[in-house]
Amino acid sequence: MENTYCEIVSKVRELFKTPSGFIPLHSPYFGGNEKKYLLDCIDSTFVSSVGEYVSLFEEMMKQITGAKFAIATTNGTTALHLALVVAGIGNGDEVITQPLTFVATANAIKHAGAEPIFVDVDMDTMSLSPDSLKVFLDESAYTDNTGT
Repeated sequence: MENTYCEIVSKVRELFKTPSGFIPLHSPYFGGNEKKYLLDCIDSTFVSSVGEYVSLFEEMMKQITGAKFAIATTNGTTALHLALVVAGIGNGDEVITQPLTFVATANAIKHAGAEPIFVDVDMDTMSLSPDSLKVFLDESAYTDNTGT
């Protein structure tokens, strides 16, 4: 187990190289006008669910995605929870995810009333392993006469 842990940490450090070797939980990136827009929001006192930039963001997301609607949320956990609820996920459902993720993923699944099912990661990509997913589905999943 210790060897696997060291391999995973080593792989993550390889993917997120930093001079100190420290892997930050979140490192903001401001590549354009983001800082100016944030300061505008702070100065306007609208820093949460309303304001010029929230509406602009929602409109831009609709244009980019071609979606009929777009709703800005307060954070990723809320966005995940909303997506699960809109998809009809609820009590008694199971949602496949990977264990190498922020706790918000499992929290959103539980908050929707479902159970997170963890499937192993691929050591090369550090993302959910297609091979592990296939094994899990072959061993644990079934379809009814509707193909569901």
